[in-house]
Amino acid sequence: MKIIAHSVRTYLFRTGSWIYSQLVNVKKFHSLVIATKKQNLDVFPWDDVYFIADLFGLNRFLQKEYAKRTDFYYPYFYKILKKRGAALLHSHFGNRGYFDLKLKKKLNLPQVTTFYGHDASMMALEDKWKKRYKELFARCDRFLAEGNFMKKTLVELGCKPEKVIVQRLGVDLDKIQFIPRKMSDSGNVRLLFASTFRDKKGLTYCLEAFANVAEKHKNLELSIIGDAGNSSREVEYKKQVVKIIAERNIADKIHHLGFLDYHAFIEEAKKHDIFLSHSIIGSDGETEGGAPVTLIEMSAYGMPVLSTLHCDIPEVIMDNKSGLLVPEKDIDGLTNRLEHLVTHPELWEEMGRAGRAHIEQEYDAVKQAQKLERVYESLI
Repeated sequence: MKIIAHSVRTYLFRTGSWIYSQLVNVKKFHSLVIATKKQNLDVFPWDDVYFIADLFGLNRFLQKEYAKRTDFYYPYFYKILKKRGAALLHSHFGNRGYFDLKLKKKLNLPQVTTFYGHDASMMALEDKWKKRYKELFARCDRFLAEGNFMKKTLVELGCKPEKVIVQRLGVDLDKIQFIPRKMSDSGNVRLLFASTFRDKKGLTYCLEAFANVAEKHKNLELSIIGDAGNSSREVEYKKQVVKIIAERNIADKIHHLGFLDYHAFIEEAKKHDIFLSHSIIGSDGETEGGAPVTLIEMSAYGMPVLSTLHCDIPEVIMDNKSGLLVPEKDIDGLTNRLEHLVTHPELWEEMGRAGRAHIEQEYDAVKQAQKLERVYESLI
């Protein structure tokens, strides 16, 4: 069985279920992973992974120093892929694709690079990365985009259209079973938001709209999964979140659950009726690029989704069919649409069924893995 070498910086970040899905569901090839940092192996178990972090002290130091001087080319990874006879290099994120170009050249491998979000938006604003992407677009064989908006973005950045393939992100539908949403016996409407606290995720807009609706409808509660990480921008954003909750007097209606691992997040989602997600172009230029995978997962679950006309979200959430979409930063529109969903629970199951059918057709992990296999086959 031929080997696909998947290259990521960190294995595997907390929300990296979509990359793991590619490893698990590709069956015609064996997936090997190379990564700099190691985490969450218990959540996303994979046996064939090689980490710079696992090397002994001096070797690890020398590898990192060499990498700094050669645009992150690690001799350790070259030796592993040469010894294992890798047939193709799949780089996850555009910046990783650029750094992997030396591996591609030295091993004479075909290379696929998937762009996911910040790599095609915020990073692409920098002159340094404009230059680097020009080289990447010229030398890498294929590029994968999760939707047509992302494909258009890559073409506008300078990639030839014929090199870009729309490869949708898949979810495991066996693990996410459809649950018809109906008003609970208590009469409470349970809303869910899930994300790291970042500007582009629009939590502050969700809180304002929630507070507006909660003034009239006392049966609302909002669960927030996620938190700020260690970056200063996330810490500052959390301060805005806390301020709004205090000023709008909604603390008693908010359940802040913090970070949950993937399996706990999926279990918690079962308890909710409506999913909120207000993705925007962040103040730093960051976008979703495509669409948050949580929207795919929650729509598969049968939850109506209230989100934005942003990037590839309209390809995932069908407006007025599986959810409702509003313009970015439109608090009045978000408030009106939220109140409509809250006061029309008879729509929930109908929207949920439409969403599930759409996800089964377009975002099934098994179907998308088979399509990915055909991309690999065309290049090897």
